[in-house]
Amino acid sequence: MPDAMEETSFLAGLAAAVSTLAQREVPGKVAYDDVVQRAYNHFVLRTLVEDDFRTPGSVPEMIEIIADRPVQDWLPGSTSETVLLHGDTFSPTQECIELVVDNRRDPFGEKYENEILKLALSACQEADSPESYVAFRRLLITRPALTQTELVLQRGELDLLPVADLLDRCYLPVSPRLRRERQYAECARCHCLLRPVGRDSWQCDLDRCRTTTVKVRRYLDATVPGGILQLGLPLRTFVTGPGLFEIDLEIALGKRGLAVEMWPGYDAYDLLVTFPDKIRWAVDVKDYANPGVLGRTFAGLPSTPPRDRGFLVVPDYRRSANKQYAESFRYARQSAGRSSDSLSVTFQKDFLRAVDRKLTSTTALEGPNA
Repeated sequence: MPDAMEETSFLAGLAAAVSTLAQREVPGKVAYDDVVQRAYNHFVLRTLVEDDFRTPGSVPEMIEIIADRPVQDWLPGSTSETVLLHGDTFSPTQECIELVVDNRRDPFGEKYENEILKLALSACQEADSPESYVAFRRLLITRPALTQTELVLQRGELDLLPVADLLDRCYLPVSPRLRRERQYAECARCHCLLRPVGRDSWQCDLDRCRTTTVKVRRYLDATVPGGILQLGLPLRTFVTGPGLFEIDLEIALGKRGLAVEMWPGYDAYDLLVTFPDKIRWAVDVKDYANPGVLGRTFAGLPSTPPRDRGFLVVPDYRRSANKQYAESFRYARQSAGRSSDSLSVTFQKDFLRAVDRKLTSTTALEGPNA
């Protein structure tokens, strides 16, 4: 039976390899990156010391072994239910990407995401333009894929001028593996590019979209001048994905007549909600597949901008997929020594119910003639 820390290290290295393979720009490239070769070598060595562990003869065979299977099905002695690779698209699962970031094994993904956001914050602060940072975040959330012409038009938008030069680092050329014949397909729910599956089907990378039937919003001609561009994988996973729920909440709260400020204080947290009685609630939205990773890594809500209550809101479909999500988060947070703030997970519908109760109590206190 593998030691827990040894297994975590092994899986983190394997997850980094899977993520790296997913970002290879040349599908037929013969030489593998060092992180992939190391993971393969480690995988082969493990098969030599473990019983009932199939030895792969190549990297593709290693990928075949782990695709669409929980770790406990192919690693002797493991109890992990983590799946690292989607079997239909052979792309990394969100759990895989989170494992990479949690163990700091990503050769460039986490650094890339953090650097992009820090540069955007710095540029907008220097320009004294919080509205530019809000526009930048909205663009990454609502338009994860663009044609070169569309990118040029976005660079000319007034609110995006402080970050215009940064957009070229966010939007990267798309791999030809994502196209079918001469077309790319854009997901109707998240607007990310879909992956072709079989002869005529498509599938999305984001967990949010995999819970429903995937539909195509539009087809993009692969031969257009300048080609098709898309946000890098880390930005799609950790900005676009949760950002869609942030905007969902903004819309739901707006329909209730509440004032909502998005990414206040240059992204101190995600939403600042002000009630009619001037009470302010701060909200941070996280869409993690693994509640343990979230519990260990979430640093808490800042005290500024000032707020009366703070919430960590998680999409409802995470609870549907894992009934122990909140408990696993709490346990991981305690184990990591982060439980002093008593922060717990609040699911999306529960948060909106709390908002409605607050509005009802506020209205009752004001009275009919208030």
